[in-house]
Amino acid sequence: MDARDLRLLLGVADGADVGDLAARSGISESGVRRRLGRLAGVGEAGWLCRTGQGYRLSERGRAALDAIGRAVTACDTIAGIIDADSVSVRHAQLVDVVAATGSIGGAARHLGLPQPSVSALVARIERQWRAVLFERTPGGVRPTPILVELLPHLRALASVTSPVTDPEEPPVPPGVLQLASEFGFSGLLDALRDDALVDVRQHIVDIPGPDWTPAMLAADICVYADLPLVGLAVPPGWDSTVAFEDPAYVLMPHDVGPGRTEISLRELAGLDWLTGPAGTRNHRSVVSLCRAAGFEPRIRFTALNGPSGRRILEGGGAVALTSATLVPAGTMHTVRLAEDVRIRMTVSWRHRSTATATAGWLVRWLRDQQVRRLAECRPDLLTELRADPARWPTYARQEVHRTHHPEQD
Repeated sequence: MDARDLRLLLGVADGADVGDLAARSGISESGVRRRLGRLAGVGEAGWLCRTGQGYRLSERGRAALDAIGRAVTACDTIAGIIDADSVSVRHAQLVDVVAATGSIGGAARHLGLPQPSVSALVARIERQWRAVLFERTPGGVRPTPILVELLPHLRALASVTSPVTDPEEPPVPPGVLQLASEFGFSGLLDALRDDALVDVRQHIVDIPGPDWTPAMLAADICVYADLPLVGLAVPPGWDSTVAFEDPAYVLMPHDVGPGRTEISLRELAGLDWLTGPAGTRNHRSVVSLCRAAGFEPRIRFTALNGPSGRRILEGGGAVALTSATLVPAGTMHTVRLAEDVRIRMTVSWRHRSTATATAGWLVRWLRDQQVRRLAECRPDLLTELRADPARWPTYARQEVHRTHHPEQD
């Protein structure tokens, strides 16, 4: 949580609507809605509760209202001294702990984090605050003059932050996390650094078979697509949740099913298919789906990704399975699959690890991006999915919460 979130809570307490909150905070209305959604929980568990189209403070929020006001005052004072728009409460906590212990190592032991992670975080905070906060010495660290000025306000903030932070979250984010992702998401790394307040090293991995790869098992967080009939089993010791799910579409030659809005798998029995290489999950998923529909697919091409696969599809030489928003840009003919076939974007992370908070943030980010893409390219589909939350719960207008994987029980 940062000062902008705290200020939004105060605005809700004053009865301000989304437009007023946006004007007060300098955040767009869509940004305000995302933040309010993040601050809302299930029932009284979050800081806010939904009331129709608006929000009210939950019991938890009302109990912390005085502390929230004092935290905002302290954050604003700190931001004024360093000439910043806003200050992260967790960043301020870390600086205070390092100053109190007098060393990076002492702060790391106090927080239960690796020393390199704390050192990297301090360096990042100094870059964001545009100020050198500590003088490094052989015996530890000493506050610089600007930190001496900040310390009374950091201590004041620390004295009121326990009611305005989540006790299940680590006091500061880990310095570096390993993210294994089956796909590259534009803007993800910058957003992680700026919003989730954590450094992430991303590795795009190929997932060739039914099991997790070594790169996935070595990571802190994994992002991958669960394909129809060939979903990846989550290993013991990991939690998992679906960020969003899409109905399956078929990329088809223009002369097949012109004007159709849906087509069944059985109608594709006589066509050539393009899949990933033999043994990949895409290949296995297409084979399994077609066999379940009563026929063996005629797979003539195995180059789903890249220019060669695109040329085959654009030339109308084959059909391929895709999802609502993975349809390549251009003039390709796409038709929704009549069967209830879904492609699920999944996020998994180590159970009760320091990656938990970042994984939750990542789920929200992926879902927000997906809703934005659908709103831009398929608004009719987004309306349909949101109108049926029982079948498409990931598109319901509600906050994402961590789901415990049953294998851990």
